[in-house]
Amino acid sequence: MESILKLDMRLFYSEEIFDINDCSVNDTGVLIRLKSKKHECECPDCHQISNHYHGTYERSVQDLPILGKNTSVIITAHEYECQNAECPTKTIVERYDHFLGYYGRFTERCEDFIATLALETSCEGASRICRYLGIQVSGDTIIRILKKRFAQMEIEAAGSCIGIDDFSTKKGSTYCTVICNTDSHKPIAVLEGRDGSSLKEWLIGVCETPQAA
Repeated sequence: MESILKLDMRLFYSEEIFDINDCSVNDTGVLIRLKSKKHECECPDCHQISNHYHGTYERSVQDLPILGKNTSVIITAHEYECQNAECPTKTIVERYDHFLGYYGRFTERCEDFIATLALETSCEGASRICRYLGIQVSGDTIIRILKKRFAQMEIEAAGSCIGIDDFSTKKGSTYCTVICNTDSHKPIAVLEGRDGSSLKEWLIGVCETPQAA
């Protein structure tokens, strides 16, 4: 019976990448301490692999809540020295693809949940729901998550008919313009401002491309 009541955290964190050093629970949250098991890292600039340690540092991120408790993960990670003398980057921090972004404050699965919730509700609404569930995130942070994800999307070409609208990113003071393909209802571009100047530049750029000719 005792083994059934214990939650094996190794099921949620890759044993190939991390050692689980500690897991503690109090009335408000869960704290999980991980240590990286990686021994090399790729430089983001020159893409050379380095295995020369420079030091260690701690990263604190949020993961999906466990039974409504805020789940914080502290990772003891390594820094490496880029061994390419011609590379401008001197130190490299570890990446954990499909688990944690380069500068991420949330695990990717936690970001997926936040982004999905925001798209189904609103950024401020998602922030309130997340706080109730045990994820501490502001509406402004959710906007940044969505904009980052949009920038990483493979954007389809503009069709013969587009839809244009504006929206506020910060309580009526900061506006953006969104352009959608009316056939697929998918976004094509998000532009800063709503006065028409950025839209005019975008339309000129589209008309000058070979696709539009």
